Amino acid sequence: MTGLLFFYRKADTLNGIRDSKGAIVMPKEKVLIIEDNIDLSNGIRDFLAVEGYEVSQAFSGTEGQELVAGIDPDLVILDIMLPGMDGINVCKKIRENRVIPILIISAKATDYDKVLALGVGADDYLTKPFSMIELVARVKSHLRRVTQFAGETKVKKKSKEFPNLMINSDSFEVIANGKKLEFSPKEFMLLDFLSDSPNQVFTKQQLIDQVWGYSEFIDDNTIAVYIGRIREKLSKAKIEYIKTVWGVGYKWES
Repeated sequence: MTGLLFFYRKADTLNGIRDSKGAIVMPKEKVLIIEDNIDLSNGIRDFLAVEGYEVSQAFSGTEGQELVAGIDPDLVILDIMLPGMDGINVCKKIRENRVIPILIISAKATDYDKVLALGVGADDYLTKPFSMIELVARVKSHLRRVTQFAGETKVKKKSKEFPNLMINSDSFEVIANGKKLEFSPKEFMLLDFLSDSPNQVFTKQQLIDQVWGYSEFIDDNTIAVYIGRIREKLSKAKIEYIKTVWGVGYKWES
C-alpha cells in the first residue's frame, strides 16, 4: 500500500496563531514516518499523535523522499528495508539539503548495520521490536535538543574561527578552507560543543549527557561512530582538531 494515509493539518506558521479566544497557539512539531509495515506505522502514528505531534506517513522510500520535500518535517522516523528505495539511500537524499534529526528503526541488529546507518547521516538507531515508550522518548529528546541548541546559539550569537576553519553556531555552518562541510544535527552539536572548550577533555559519558541529553539508549560505541564521522569530514579538508585522550575521552586541540 502506498500513498499518504494520515496527516494532521496545522497552520503554516513559525510564530504561532491565535485561536478563537485570542490565545496564541504554537504550531505542532512535524514527524514523518517512513515505514512499509502499516500496523507498525499506525501504532507509531497514534502514540505520537497523543503526544501532540503532527504526523505524516509514507510506505515506500520513494514516497518518503518526496514527502520530505513536500511537508518539511522536523524529524523523520525511517525504516531501512523499504520498497522503491531503501532507507539508507533515503537517508542520504535527506542529508543532501536538510539537517533534521533522522531516527532509524530496523530489524537489523548488527553493529555493521548501525554503523552504516550512522555513517550516512542518521542521528539514532532503534532495533525492532522496540517499546513505543522508548521510541517516543527518543523523538522527544531529539526535538528538544535541537530546539534547545537553537535557543542557545541565539543567545551566544557567535562564529568561532580556527586556522582554516569557521564554525557558525547560528546557521549550523562549518566552513573549512573556504568550502562548506555538511553535518547532521547531532554531528554539528557534538562538533560545536567540543570546539567551545579547546583543550578540555570530555569523557564519552559527558558528551552523551551534553549532546544527547539522555544515556539510557546511547552507548560509548555511538560516540566513537560520531567522532569518526566528524573526523572523516574534517580530514578531507586536512583539518584534525579532535584528539583522542586514550582511556579518558576526547578534546578539541587547535
